[in-house]
Parts: sequence; structure tokens; C-alpha cells
Amino acid sequence: MWSGTGKNRLGDVDTMQRYIYIHGTPDTEPMGIPLSHGCIRMRCADVVDLFSKVPSGTPVNILE
Repeated sequence: MWSGTGKNRLGDVDTMQRYIYIHGTPDTEPMGIPLSHGCIRMRCADVVDLFSKVPSGTPVNILE
């Protein structure tokens, strides 16, 4: 189980409390430009593919 208290779950920088998620984006929307307030946008088919490969609760590191 994830125990990131104070890092990214119920601490000062909690993305869940700020509604920042990895989520699908329709094919009609442009990609590669920021159109969200912090969310990671992916094509819906890519989210479905990722969901089938990665267990729920897997920590994610976002690097620039």
C-alpha cells in the first residue's frame, strides 16, 4: 500500500486533494500543449492500455 503521506497524499502538495490526475483526452483535442491545470492528459486508448498493464496504487514519477 502507498504510504506517501506528506509527499503526495494528504500532505501539503497532495495532488488528489487538488484534483490532479492522469486521465484520457478525446482525439479531437490537441496534445503536446498545456490545456490542463496540472493533470497528465493521455489519449483514451493509451489510458486503457496503461490500465491493463499497471496495478492500481503504483507510484508514478513525473519527470520533465
